[in-house]
Amino acid sequence: MKEPTPLEYIFIVFCCLCLAVIGLFFLANFGRTFKGRIKNEWLRQNTVAFLVIFFLVNSSAPVSGGFVYAVNKLGWLGFIGLQALGCLIFTLVTYNICRWLANDKELKKLSFAAHKLLILGALVISSLVIQVGLVYMVYYKDKNVETFLKYNSISIIYTSATIGLVYAVVNYLNMQQKRKFDEKEIELIRLRELKAKAELDALHSKVNPHFLYNALNSIADLSITDGKKARQMTVALADLFRYSINYSQNNYSTVKDEVSMTDVYLQIEKIRFEDKLNYHVRVEEDTNHYLVPRFILQPLVENAVKHGLKVTGQMSEIFLETKIEEDKLIINIADNGPLFPGELNPGYGVKSVYDKLDLLFPGTYEIHFINHPRKQVSIHIHKLMKNEPGV
Repeated sequence: MKEPTPLEYIFIVFCCLCLAVIGLFFLANFGRTFKGRIKNEWLRQNTVAFLVIFFLVNSSAPVSGGFVYAVNKLGWLGFIGLQALGCLIFTLVTYNICRWLANDKELKKLSFAAHKLLILGALVISSLVIQVGLVYMVYYKDKNVETFLKYNSISIIYTSATIGLVYAVVNYLNMQQKRKFDEKEIELIRLRELKAKAELDALHSKVNPHFLYNALNSIADLSITDGKKARQMTVALADLFRYSINYSQNNYSTVKDEVSMTDVYLQIEKIRFEDKLNYHVRVEEDTNHYLVPRFILQPLVENAVKHGLKVTGQMSEIFLETKIEEDKLIINIADNGPLFPGELNPGYGVKSVYDKLDLLFPGTYEIHFINHPRKQVSIHIHKLMKNEPGV
């Protein structure tokens, strides 16, 4: 190949600019190129790195004084083949060294600028070593190293520095984008937590107004006929409401406290209905310190009382038990009232239980409405959480 004319040089420069654009495109889309097509991540990254290096290296050919000499000596196919071989070696050595420097946990503790300068320095030094080892041996083995560096050092430094600087800029932009994304994600999480807290507060604060109305009426009647029972019922009602107010702002309660408050509710109903209501509580000691949503038992027990005693008018038996089976907490609330219908239409009480479990144990619970061998509601909680301060 003879020395190109000015017009031919302009055309070559235009072609090299196109190669540079292609190389920069691959660099800017480094994390997305061939995603899903090449399953092995190391192979995918090295393939993209090779394309980036190949296009950017060849885009710098016009600034190299040895470009015409190289084509004259090896021909176009030889020149392109040698460039590809050099880029392959460059990828396997330089890229993976820089990749290690970029991902090393200790080096990441450096400032952003110091970390990127370290990578840039590794790029330039390893590029010079590879070019001296490969290109010099092919093109300039009959000349001294100074001649080689005179014609090629600018090209080598230009290419490696360009790759390094573009990498630093892209990395910085990605870091800024990730920071903004993280800030938005944190804000969304905070808003979701506030929403969940508001929903839970609303669920905790709602006590069936019919129950309150009936309890107060019973206290009024008992205050005339049986002052001792009126006082007992008033204290129990105060305990129940103190628990519902939730001064500690906890969304969870221990099984022990939940059962205790449910027992208080049943005491109130027992005072009201006397011999028409009996209840039995059986709690395995191992379950006492596990956490459940606050006020999860009382609505279900209230349903059992309402649909048993109040609907049938006959004596109602309530059974409450907790146990651990197969690494899950099981809570059973059984009664001798009418069986559950085929298509259950949950009222406020049952719906509030579902809502609390959805918020605090999403995807880790089951509720079963069973008619045989006995009628009961069975709650299975698969995520076992022990009581810890501040939950």
